[in-house]
Amino acid sequence: METLDDLFIPYAELETKTRALMTNLFSDTCGMCAACCCRADICEEATESAFLAKLLERQGLAAPDMDDRYGWLDLRGCSLKYGRPPVCYEYFCDELLARLPDEETRFSAKVLGKLMDHVGQKALGGWHLVEIMEEADLAKVDHAGVARRLGESLAAFEVIQNYVSTGRLTKSDIAALDLITSRES
Repeated sequence: METLDDLFIPYAELETKTRALMTNLFSDTCGMCAACCCRADICEEATESAFLAKLLERQGLAAPDMDDRYGWLDLRGCSLKYGRPPVCYEYFCDELLARLPDEETRFSAKVLGKLMDHVGQKALGGWHLVEIMEEADLAKVDHAGVARRLGESLAAFEVIQNYVSTGRLTKSDIAALDLITSRES
């Protein structure tokens, strides 16, 4: 992948798969919840980030499409297919974690929530990909590093998806997941 433009499609595909798996795992709990963890100020991060704003443009969405209070939240959850700030995936309320059957499942869920954050780590110096606010700065991004972390996140997603199906993690599976939780990446 030579440019950031080459990363938009695989990033959006990973986010779409991550969103679908999280919806599958947690929609029952989230659908019954009376407290709303979604806020417009978090959604605004997507429009302020040069990278996420470009992803929103690809969906034909812009800031005026957001509700002033709940952002892109609708009756079925977030209406964004991709382009959410990573925090939207990372946040797990106590109720979600309590409903997971064991520590291995909680670990896998937390890694799933960190996949999108992992991709953007150190994209431009110490800046996360979604923290870059100027579109011109996107050309300076460490494309190779983002592409490498995207590959690591895709591999970890496959491990998690397999774990959801089989209930088993091997040592090599855990190593792939540990790459995502390591801040050394």
